[in-house]
Amino acid sequence: MLFVLSKTLGLFLVPPGLFVLLLFLSLFFFLLRKQKIGLILLSFTLFFIYFISTEPGKDLILSPLENAYPHPDFSKVHCRYIVVLGGGEIPHSPAENGRASVRPAVAKRLYEAFKLYREKELPVLVSGGNVYGTEAESEAEAMARFLKTIGVPSEKITEEKRSRNTIENGIYSYQILGPQGIKEICLVTSAYHMPRSVMIFREVGFEVTPVPADYRVYREKYGWYSYLPRGDYLQDSLNGFREYVGILYFELLQKRKVLKWRAREDSNLRPTD
Repeated sequence: MLFVLSKTLGLFLVPPGLFVLLLFLSLFFFLLRKQKIGLILLSFTLFFIYFISTEPGKDLILSPLENAYPHPDFSKVHCRYIVVLGGGEIPHSPAENGRASVRPAVAKRLYEAFKLYREKELPVLVSGGNVYGTEAESEAEAMARFLKTIGVPSEKITEEKRSRNTIENGIYSYQILGPQGIKEICLVTSAYHMPRSVMIFREVGFEVTPVPADYRVYREKYGWYSYLPRGDYLQDSLNGFREYVGILYFELLQKRKVLKWRAREDSNLRPTD
């Protein structure tokens, strides 16, 4: 219940829920005959929506996240396991004969993991549960099927099926790999999601080599069309806002809990005399 409540309230702290809140406040002030305040809020909301729907606005939000960790040279990478984070699934997909399929962003993460696997032949852990407790397959099952389809042997794939968010990705992955003495991992996720993921996985106890995938910033000169509002730019901006809120949420409210969990976990893993 607490998990669902936090997810619901969090939707109104970032766009588009924030837009709804601002527009509601604008209407509220207009009804109170405080037109100046209402007009300021409405004007700000309209400009804000326009700006983050353009390429420069999207890049301003995403670039610091995507540039935090460079893409590594696979020939120089040293880790013992590849860990790939889920990011949503499409339940009961006709393309998978009624089973779940991975979303496009997750497919890009898995393809990056496949390239690293092809270079190093390392085992792969796919991490992702069923966020809202539906009867669909877990993300991990859909991710594992994708990897098998493109050529990763099933014996090289481990599924972590319980996690519902990035913190649980880290904790449940550590519970699988930690008892085996495996802490050196190559972490694969979307580039904009990498700073928060690295932060969490290192606090959990892993030694992380970041392997960013699914880049959203084009890294080319802007044209006049870059300033036209587009739905995909808006969606990318929303993803970036959620990451900043997620980083702040982890630092302020979750980091201490993770450190306490890690202390208990390490004591359980420590051999006794």
